[in-house]
Amino acid sequence: MSEEKDRASLAELDRKLTAVAGRREEKRGPVSGGRKSSSAGMALGMRISAEMIAAVVVGLLIGWGLDRFFNTMPLLLVLFVILGAGAGGLNAYRAAKGYDSAIGLGRAMGKPKQGDKE
Repeated sequence: MSEEKDRASLAELDRKLTAVAGRREEKRGPVSGGRKSSSAGMALGMRISAEMIAAVVVGLLIGWGLDRFFNTMPLLLVLFVILGAGAGGLNAYRAAKGYDSAIGLGRAMGKPKQGDKE
């Protein structure tokens, strides 16, 4: 008899815990979404900052190397840093909009390939 009473109290406890968990999920709603959405946002932010930094550094190195080769010291360095910043901005925009998740920018923007059906 005591075993049946224990099972009934455990079933009641499980029902109460399920109800509390359901209310917590309703309070959170789709906006907060827990840790998963905040970590995904942080990952996107880190990726965008890495894209920007990498593009500027690559432009800096190319400009510096070409300036040393042609002996035109600050001219090409400044030009390629500006080009690198522009490329980094474009890459960051593509990453933020999600255009880079598909293969090729045209496909990501919804333009069908030649073999695809419209």
